[in-house]
Amino acid sequence: MNSDGIKRSVRAKRHDRAAGDAPSLGRMARMPGTGLPKGSRRKRRKSEARSSGRIRRLRERIVKSWSVLLSATVLGILGLSVWLWLIPQMHSRREIARRTSADDDAAARVASRFPSPAEAEALTMVRLGLAVRDPEKVAEYFRPGTASPQEIVDFLQALEARDGSIDLLEWLSSMDANGLAIDGVVVNFKGKDRPRNRLALLTPDQVGLWKIDFAAFARSVNPSWAELLEHQAEVAQVRVYAVRDNYYNGVFIDEKQWICYGLASPDTDQTLLAYCKIGSPQAAALAWIFSAGNKMTRMTLEIRRVAGAAPRQFEIAKVLAVDWVVSAVPFDEGFK
Repeated sequence: MNSDGIKRSVRAKRHDRAAGDAPSLGRMARMPGTGLPKGSRRKRRKSEARSSGRIRRLRERIVKSWSVLLSATVLGILGLSVWLWLIPQMHSRREIARRTSADDDAAARVASRFPSPAEAEALTMVRLGLAVRDPEKVAEYFRPGTASPQEIVDFLQALEARDGSIDLLEWLSSMDANGLAIDGVVVNFKGKDRPRNRLALLTPDQVGLWKIDFAAFARSVNPSWAELLEHQAEVAQVRVYAVRDNYYNGVFIDEKQWICYGLASPDTDQTLLAYCKIGSPQAAALAWIFSAGNKMTRMTLEIRRVAGAAPRQFEIAKVLAVDWVVSAVPFDEGFK
């Protein structure tokens, strides 16, 4: 066999190309879809695009629908919450407005009927009243309340030993409250350890004679502070300074059910915590008292112990009076 023929049969087939010629890629597999006519490809692409657009629009509508539903639900809840909050506020404001109008009318009637004493007259009345030592003269200067003339004299005699000698009298003019005409005089005492003071609150009797309210001057408590704080009494009428507080514990732990107040008196070192039920006449009365922006207010309360409460915790059973002069009708009666 010719050797040249063998060489030709086994020689690798070679394609020589000149510089700049495109490379030979050999046989290529057909790409999917390349066999479809151009018109069919366009229709398929348009169909897929329309389908994708419908799905996208559907998703957008679903998202918008849920957004609107959630927004409406949230607004509904907020609206209901605001409404539930406004109802008691509106009720309280109506009660406050009604009570303010009634008190203003009552004060005007009393003031026009019994003119207040002048400053000099009021100071003289208090000075002479504190000097009384004869039980028969007590009624001339004092509105005794439940105290007997002898009890008032005994209190006045012990006053210097308790509070010190009288230092100065200060006229406060009109201090009307509870539908009563009231004028005030501060009695300042030198005191043994520190200065002390008491309020001489003057009110007119049925014929217009102005007298010192003894219970307010003595800051009378019934029963005594000792009996109340030593658990010998379940109910007490107290004359105190009251402030808003926020201590919730024990049987009064629920802030949604109770409103807390701190009570203090110059006659005891103990500070009490008193609670009234939200929505009660007592709560409405106290809200009215503090609506003027006062941080500390004198008032007369009836408080009672509650089973399971701490020793210094009490429930406010009645709001008897703003300040320490009590009228015939409890103050919170106007809020029922």
